[in-house]
Amino acid sequence: MRISHNLCIDFYRKTRRTPQIVTPEGFDIFNVLQFSDGNPEKMVIRKQSHERVRSMVDQLPVEQKEVVILRHYADLSFKEISEITNVSINTALGRMRYALINLRKMQTEKQIVL
Repeated sequence: MRISHNLCIDFYRKTRRTPQIVTPEGFDIFNVLQFSDGNPEKMVIRKQSHERVRSMVDQLPVEQKEVVILRHYADLSFKEISEITNVSINTALGRMRYALINLRKMQTEKQIVL
């Protein structure tokens, strides 16, 4: 009798120390966990693509290059870009448009796959 009593007490003590996790219906822990980009092949491919894009951006005219760098690398809005470069918003938008056209043209001419 005493043994069964002690076993019951041990069981309840153990369950009290173990945290109880209540999850909503359909919850999957793997959707929450963030795994690192451990694939070296993908990392090398991504690095090569970034280098190719950077070299193509360097070949753009100065005004177009400036807008692309401010927009995509500095993450500025076109209004902020127009204030920094002292041009109108429409001019900044036009320069971005021509820069993208030139980048696409370079990509097809040099047959670069990104």
